[in-house]
Amino acid sequence: MLTPERLNILQKAFDRAKCSGLHDHVQPPPISFASELVGLIARKDTSASKHTNIKTKDSFARTFSSHITATFQKWALVTKEKMASPLDYDPEFPHYWSEHPRDKVFGANTNAFSSRFSGFSICHPIYHETTMLLATRHAIYSAAVSTEETATFMLLPSWNKDMTTNPYASLCRKYPHMCKFLGTIPLNQLQYCSMQKCPSKTTYKYHFPNTPGNFRSLPYGTPRAGSASMLTTKTG
Repeated sequence: MLTPERLNILQKAFDRAKCSGLHDHVQPPPISFASELVGLIARKDTSASKHTNIKTKDSFARTFSSHITATFQKWALVTKEKMASPLDYDPEFPHYWSEHPRDKVFGANTNAFSSRFSGFSICHPIYHETTMLLATRHAIYSAAVSTEETATFMLLPSWNKDMTTNPYASLCRKYPHMCKFLGTIPLNQLQYCSMQKCPSKTTYKYHFPNTPGNFRSLPYGTPRAGSASMLTTKTG
C-alpha cells in the first residue's frame, strides 16, 4: 500500500521525467505509470530479500521524518539526497540517487558511486556494514579532491556507544582533519516514518532490537585553499 501523498509524488516525478526526455533512454520503454509502479515496488522487495540480517532488512523501511530532512535543507543548504529510492526520497531535494537504473523513469540519478559526491548532500544508506563503509569512504575521498565547497551528511547507525567496532567509524578516525561527529539523536527520541506504507501524516517510532546506546552524528571536514570540504556522518 502507498499513501496518497507518495502516489502523488511518484506520479509527478514520472510525468516530469517523461517530459524531460528521460524515458527515451530507458529500455525496455516505459508503458505506463501503473506498470512502472509495480516494478518499483518489486525491485525494493527484491533488494531487501537479498539480506538475511534483520537490521539490514528493516533499514529498507526506515525513512527519517520530513522535519529532519527539512532541517538539513534549511540550515545546511542540502540539495541532494544520495542512496535513496523513489519510494522514500524527499521531493524537496532537487536531486536524488537510486541504486536501480530503471528508477530513471521517476527522475532518479543512478549509482551514487559512479561520480564524486559534490555540493551539499545527505546520505542515509541501508544498514549494511559494507555499504555504509563504501559510502563513508566515497564521501571522504570525494571531499578530499573537491575543488568546490562540499559537505556530505552521513546518517549512520551506531551499534554501541563508543562506535569502536563500526568499520565506517574506524575509517573516519583515520581522517580527523576531514571528519568530525556532529551530534547524537538519543535512541528513545529517534523517529522513523515509512513513507510508502504508514498512514498519511503519521510518524512511527522504531527501536533497534538489542541495540543499546544512541543514534549519533559525526561530521568530517577539510578547509582547503578557497574551498571547504566537509563530510558529516550520523550514527545511531
